[in-house]
Amino acid sequence: ARKLISDFAIILSILIFCIIDALVGVDTPKLIVPSEFKPTSPNRGWFVPPFGGNPWWVYLAAAIPALLVTILIFMDQQITAVIVNRKEHKLK
Repeated sequence: ARKLISDFAIILSILIFCIIDALVGVDTPKLIVPSEFKPTSPNRGWFVPPFGGNPWWVYLAAAIPALLVTILIFMDQQITAVIVNRKEHKLK
């Protein structure tokens, strides 16, 4: 029973304290959820154009960090593969 409770401890604690909050009536801030699902601005639709409102130079400036992140992720994967595939780990 102890192992089962420890596996679900976070969910259980959230549920228990939500029930206590509802029963006791503690004045805690609640999230206000609208009754209908719609865009927040009536002037805007569901589709937000990705190439609509930015100046042309923003795309060129964003390409440099994107290239650096691509290189970083590639190198991270390659270094991890080299470390994992060492002879000391005896992988086949």
